[in-house]
Amino acid sequence: MTRCPLRRPLAWTAILLAGIAVASPSASQVRESAAPHFAALRTGTLRFPPPGVMFIALGVEYMPDITNDLAAVRGAILRLPTLGLKLGLADQAMFQVSWPVYNRLRVDQQQDPPPLGRKLGRVSTDWGDVTVATLIRLRAEQGGWPACGLRFAAELPTSNEALGIGDNTTDVFASLLLARTFASRLGLYTDLGVGILTDRTRAFAQNDVLTYGVLTDWRLRERLHGVAELAGQWSTRGSLPGTGSRGELRAGVDLRRGAFHWTALAVHGLTGRDSRGLGISLNVSTRLTVLEVAEPARQP
Repeated sequence: MTRCPLRRPLAWTAILLAGIAVASPSASQVRESAAPHFAALRTGTLRFPPPGVMFIALGVEYMPDITNDLAAVRGAILRLPTLGLKLGLADQAMFQVSWPVYNRLRVDQQQDPPPLGRKLGRVSTDWGDVTVATLIRLRAEQGGWPACGLRFAAELPTSNEALGIGDNTTDVFASLLLARTFASRLGLYTDLGVGILTDRTRAFAQNDVLTYGVLTDWRLRERLHGVAELAGQWSTRGSLPGTGSRGELRAGVDLRRGAFHWTALAVHGLTGRDSRGLGISLNVSTRLTVLEVAEPARQP
């Protein structure tokens, strides 16, 4: 078991929040849009920041009962902080980073002998694996037809698989995105694709999965949105450790107050490998201008 004092990630979170406050956007930027930032949601929405603008989200998640079948561990996990970045590269492209930075797992059960050879104590802590993605909008919504785009992503290994938190493998994903707005009040987004996952138990092997995501965004008031998402993966090769079928339901609200969006989500797993009971995800996000993008020269 490795231990990392909880005050370190809390201090880093405080520093990041202070930096966001100092670099908070101007009033004109705040008034530009009340659309939610979709913090802590996995479905691609084809709603991109303007070129050179970054949406940055910090949060905390608590799942009361999860299972890591690779390390054969069951317990409650606290993720603090979680980090989400969305950078507008162009009008039709965005770069995205998702990272559960610091994780604390309370170990309730572990198989004996441990399959990975490491017996954990009551608490295990570790960094999470980071996911990077590029989203491209191929066509805007027009004439009753949905907007469409592509998402390419990779999960990169930054964890220790024996600690029961991350799998410490490299996985790649590709998906087709569709987006449709109804009566300027309801947004519907779908994300369907494939994932090529490194086999956790055999060298030079992989497991292919089908990935899915459906997200709805309902504008309740000018600054208040209700959001709900069903997302996961279906394994084509049964219940393999670390790469089996998974699904998760998230639902809650997004409230804009000044320069910040505050998001509260309830989380419930849909398979035995996901979080049992009711988890919670809390996030605060804002927008920062990080790149100066020159306007294209006008033709005479």
